[in-house]
Amino acid sequence: MTPNRAVPVPASSARRRLERRASTVGALVFLLGVCAAGGLRSQCPDGTPPPCGARPARVVAAPAANTVAVMYLDNATRDTSDAYLADGLTEEITTKLGQIGRLAVTSNTTMRRYRSTAAAADPAELGRALRVTQLVSGSVRRAGHRIRVNIELVRARDGVQLWADAYDRTDADLLSIEEDVARAVAGAIAGRLLPGEQMTLAVRPTRNPQAYDHFLRGNFVVARRTPAAAREAVTEYQDAIALDPGFARAYGRLSLAYGLFADWGWPFPGLSYDSLLALASGAADHAVALDSTSADAWLARGFASAYLHPASLADAFPAFRRAIALDPNNAEAHHQYGLVLMNWGRDSEAVEEFRRALAIEPGRVVTLENLMYLRYCERRFDEARRLIDSALAIDPQSSYLYADRANLSLTLGDVPAARADADIAVRLRPSDYVIPSEALVAMLEAVARDTTGARARLDRLVQSLSDPAHPSYTLAQWLALAAVHIGDRDRALALLESAWPPGACVWFIMRDPGFDPIRDTPRFRALVERLRPR
Repeated sequence: MTPNRAVPVPASSARRRLERRASTVGALVFLLGVCAAGGLRSQCPDGTPPPCGARPARVVAAPAANTVAVMYLDNATRDTSDAYLADGLTEEITTKLGQIGRLAVTSNTTMRRYRSTAAAADPAELGRALRVTQLVSGSVRRAGHRIRVNIELVRARDGVQLWADAYDRTDADLLSIEEDVARAVAGAIAGRLLPGEQMTLAVRPTRNPQAYDHFLRGNFVVARRTPAAAREAVTEYQDAIALDPGFARAYGRLSLAYGLFADWGWPFPGLSYDSLLALASGAADHAVALDSTSADAWLARGFASAYLHPASLADAFPAFRRAIALDPNNAEAHHQYGLVLMNWGRDSEAVEEFRRALAIEPGRVVTLENLMYLRYCERRFDEARRLIDSALAIDPQSSYLYADRANLSLTLGDVPAARADADIAVRLRPSDYVIPSEALVAMLEAVARDTTGARARLDRLVQSLSDPAHPSYTLAQWLALAAVHIGDRDRALALLESAWPPGACVWFIMRDPGFDPIRDTPRFRALVERLRPR
């Protein structure tokens, strides 16, 4: 089917739509100053390192003509449950455009910060912040089984519309809408598409529209990064695979969803830690078997292998390298590779991978957080503080970021700052993931000399573990830090000794400066030596 004839839209309409969709640009400008690819440090307003002073004005080159950002499409349907459709369509169009080598496309991660309507910016302001010459915006409306998608491409410097179209199809035609929009936008920017580029845009992850709908729903909920949302995502991906057993991307996402439970230490009723890892590994193997050219499939295998074989990481390193070779611009692959390098004690290589991820997606909060923790463990506290502050400037609603900053403040002896951040972490935390913030409260109770209250809180947290004999390494770290503050060294050591999976992950968290009071004990030294990567 061919798209409907373009519907003329005045340039002023394009400007108004972008203004409605824009978010505060100041945070992005601040972030780009802090997170330059060549090094992560504070900068002066002109982009140079401190001390700041009068300097000649720096000439900033104009963005290339092939640069484009896809704004998140408006959900014009009254039913908010259809928000996943607008988000999914946006992200898939962005992915398809990114496969055209002649285009430079801003990542979805960056664009998520521009969804708020709390502030407005005109197209020129957005173009300058995003370093793009063109902006794509639009809306999605569903009525029964019909979907209407309005899309427009505008020139950033003045908001002049370059192209617009409306697609009125059934919900079974969603994949064709994505392909048609990507082809039209790419052609409007780059000119006539080459045969290979047209073939690339024509590739579809599945031919089953219902399976694809479940896939988009899974992607939407898993982005919330809570245990309940991840469990819901698992169900959506499983439904997609049941409808299309050859859906490689659904297997890859299912593997990563299972892996999140191992990474964060989230509970999954009815499934043990080992069962979750086995399911993650099996789904990753299916993804690779179905499509060995998929970077996401190899990324899933590397992620699962890092937890399934924590003592050697033998399979994780080559899997991540394969993913990066297939897609050098995959920020998640660089991030996860940096994470296993960090756990292996190869700090400088880990930093380089984190920086590559940030160069691809400036402001990637999870990468800033991991780089912060590495610097914290290296006792580069000032840099760690700048990094966590940057992450919170971008995402001020993340409980775990406040928990991390509170822990840093406690280490530095700033108890009032730690208490303030711990209070926010408690307020923002998911209802089914309370241990990090509650462990912080126990630490602060111990600092305030309420040892009885702190000990009782720690007891309750340990009893709440789904597997008290083998707590996940993430939760064991928080609980052991609380035990150190209480003065219960034996309990802290026992928690670290039982942390699961034993290997590089546990070895790395033991570098935390919060464990300094027990670092020289024979049990601690023996555990470090036993878990040290070989």
